[in-house]
Amino acid sequence: MKPVSIAILAGGQSDRFKPSKALASVADKPLFLHVVDACEAYSDEIFVVVHSMTERDQFSAHFPKEKIITDIASDVRGPLVGALTAFEHAQNPYTQLLPCDSPLIHEMFFEIMWSMVENHHAAVPRWPNGWVEPLHSVFATEIAQEVAAQCLENHEPRMQCLIDNIGRVIYLSTKALARFDSKLFTFTNVNTPSDLYRIEQSLRRQPQR
Repeated sequence: MKPVSIAILAGGQSDRFKPSKALASVADKPLFLHVVDACEAYSDEIFVVVHSMTERDQFSAHFPKEKIITDIASDVRGPLVGALTAFEHAQNPYTQLLPCDSPLIHEMFFEIMWSMVENHHAAVPRWPNGWVEPLHSVFATEIAQEVAAQCLENHEPRMQCLIDNIGRVIYLSTKALARFDSKLFTFTNVNTPSDLYRIEQSLRRQPQR
């Protein structure tokens, strides 16, 4: 295994799903556990970042409580807070961020991203139109922690602030990823109940991990 921690961010708001879309039942288990399954063979440190102690208690019914980390700032919500919490907790030189609602990650995604990030501070997937996928990115843990903390101190809560200021970013074109993940299911996520249904059908068609 490469020295990369994997942090699954599950502290975002999910207005269409109560208490949390991460806990929504999909193919007989909570959605976030499918993300855990997708990456458990690739890292010796996988943990879930939630927003509050209440959420930690909810998630601990399905996952070891010591692997559920609560946001360092309970009064601020957003992925950058979750990312900073992840960087502060991670024990490896690099930290792979993943959203809690993207369970169809292709196994080659990790290998390619992690090989690219060597000698860089971040590896970030980017679409042809310039949009990036910060919650599927991998960061050099120590410097990412410093930059994320500075962004929040400056009241810049966007993940883009981290990417813009971390330096030595290498971008991976989604066209390159499509060579092995033709429909780019790696980035498929859940925003509506119909998305949840489509992901469930895809998961049920997959071989058992």
